[in-house]
Amino acid sequence: MKIKFEVMKNLATKSKIIPITLLMLGLLLLGACKNDTKTTMDNEVNSKNEKSIVENELLVGSWIDASDAALHFTLFDNGTARSDNMKTLLYKNWEVKGDQITFIVESIGNGTSSMDTLTYNIETLTKNKLILKKDNYLSEYTKK
Repeated sequence: MKIKFEVMKNLATKSKIIPITLLMLGLLLLGACKNDTKTTMDNEVNSKNEKSIVENELLVGSWIDASDAALHFTLFDNGTARSDNMKTLLYKNWEVKGDQITFIVESIGNGTSSMDTLTYNIETLTKNKLILKKDNYLSEYTKK
């Protein structure tokens, strides 16, 4: 009789463990799905509202190109731009996203013109100095 009781007790214990295990597994899976959804939604919001890590106020003003090309330009606080000494490459607009600056420029030559988008990484930005990088090329500017 004692053996039958032990067998019945073990059977009852096992029958409780399986549903509890399945319940815990289901809760873990549900929790994992919930976190993935939140992360995905956060990433979508961040990519749509990517804020500049660069202080735009430091960019506003006239910049003098230190190279032989001397491509001087002025950036205005409303997002427009102006070429200061070039008649064939006209800066029109600018925008900063993250640590990148994008210029909309118009290239004029031999009776034709074309619009282009130029994007650079902002390597250094201080009150008086700007260094932009595109591929392996650095452009250094000083504030006027």
